[in-house]
Amino acid sequence: MTGLCDDSYDVPMGKISLKDIAGKSGVSISTVSRVINDPEQVQLQTRDAVYQAMRDLGYKPSLKTDLTKKGSGAIAMISSYKDSEFFMDFTMALQDELSRHKLYPLLIDTRGNNSLSDFIAGNNDWVNLVDGAIVFYCEIDLAARDFFHTRNLPVVTVHNRCPYFFSVMNNDYLGGYDTADYLWGKGYRKFGMVYWNTLKDEKSRDRKIGFCKFLEEKNMPLNEEEQLVLGDMTMEGGARATEQLLFRYKADVIFYACDTMAIGGMEYCREKHIRIPEDLGIMGFDDIRMAEAMNLTTMKQFIPAKARSVSNHITDAIKGVVPSEFPEEVTFTPVVVERKTT
Repeated sequence: MTGLCDDSYDVPMGKISLKDIAGKSGVSISTVSRVINDPEQVQLQTRDAVYQAMRDLGYKPSLKTDLTKKGSGAIAMISSYKDSEFFMDFTMALQDELSRHKLYPLLIDTRGNNSLSDFIAGNNDWVNLVDGAIVFYCEIDLAARDFFHTRNLPVVTVHNRCPYFFSVMNNDYLGGYDTADYLWGKGYRKFGMVYWNTLKDEKSRDRKIGFCKFLEEKNMPLNEEEQLVLGDMTMEGGARATEQLLFRYKADVIFYACDTMAIGGMEYCREKHIRIPEDLGIMGFDDIRMAEAMNLTTMKQFIPAKARSVSNHITDAIKGVVPSEFPEEVTFTPVVVERKTT
C-alpha cells in the first residue's frame, strides 16, 4: 500500500522526524513508517508504543504536503448504519454542500461495526483515496484517533460525541422532552411510544428518556409493559410495534422515535381503518422528506443546516484554516413541525 511517508528518509515535523519517533519508542524507522501507513501489519503492542511516542513528541504531519500528494476531492463517509431514510436524506444534503467546494463523498460501510478502530485495522485501503473523513455513529477511540492523526486527515463526527474531532450533535433528550410537552398541550393523555434498540443507539435512548421524563413530571409515568414497545427501525418494524402497543393499551397518541417507524404505524392504521388523528394521534422524529409527503407531525432535525456545518468545517480543515484535530461540538435542538397527524 502506498503511504504518506517513505522509509528512506526522515520526515520533518517541525523538529520531529521518524528517527526521533523510532528512538523514543524503541523500534526501527521502517517500523514507524509501517505504523503510519499499514498499522494492521504491526503488532498491537508495538503500534501502541509508536502512537504514544508520537503523542509525547507532538508529531503532526505537514498538511500542505499531504494535500499535495492526495488532493483527490473525495471525502470518506464512514457509517455503521446506512439503510435508514434519515441517513439517505443527510447524505443527499451533504453531497449538495460538499459539491460546492468540489468535494465528493465516498461511502465506507463498516457493516454494523460501531468500533472504528476495529474496522480500520483490517479495512483501510481507502485512506489514500480521500482528503478527509466524516464519521457517522461509530465510536472513535484513541487508536482510531491516532490512525487519522498520523495521516493528518481532517475528521468530523456526526451524532456521536468525540473528544478529538469536531462533532455535530442532536439534542435528542430535549427533543423527546419537547415532544411530550407538545402532545400534552394538544390535550393527549393516553401516551404510547415506539422506539428501537436503546442499548445500541444513544439517539433512541435519549429520545425515550426525555419523553418519559416530561410525563413523570406530570405524574403520568409510562407503564413499561403496556405503553412502551421496542421495534425494528423500519416501516415494517413500526407497523408491528403499533399493533403490539394497541393490543396492550388503548392509546390516544403514539410517539415514534423516528419518522420511518411512524410511517409504518400510519400504514398499519390505514389497513385497520383507524382514523388519524381522530382516533389516534401519531408523531415522528427527524423530519425526513417522506414526513412532509405524508403530512406527518414530527420533530425537525435541521438536516440541511447540519450538512452545511459538517461541509464547512471539513473544508476549512483541509485548507488549514482550522486544525485537523478540533475537539469542539455544535448541537442542534429539534423543533416541532405540526402537520396533519396530531
